[in-house]
Amino acid sequence: MQGRCLCGAVRYRIRGEPYHVTHCHCLSCRLASGAPFVTWFTVRELELEWRGEVRHYRSSMGVDRGFCPRCGTTLSYRHEASPDEIDLTAATLENPELVAPEDHTWTQDMLSWIRMLPLLAGHRRHRQYDRSA
Repeated sequence: MQGRCLCGAVRYRIRGEPYHVTHCHCLSCRLASGAPFVTWFTVRELELEWRGEVRHYRSSMGVDRGFCPRCGTTLSYRHEASPDEIDLTAATLENPELVAPEDHTWTQDMLSWIRMLPLLAGHRRHRQYDRSA
């Protein structure tokens, strides 16, 4: 499995199987990504190879977040309690369909309007151009 940031300056390759695939709703993930939740998967550190420079931000007690210094893409999350593991953002995979979320975490922080998603109208593309939805 392979992935990259938006601009392609940082790429990664995984040689193992991902696990613990989750939608995280915590405030810290929301603020770091600018999204209502982040889908993460975990790999063993030894099974991950980076190409390009990943910058790190120590966001809270024992948490290190990795991102591309050029485009700002959120890439990784590591907690000092699990030094042999690293979480990667599923959306940065070349084929994100390869990992399916197993659950939601930090649901106590979930935005109330996330529960409305299945009820909202859908558009295949930008709503102004999509006349078929």
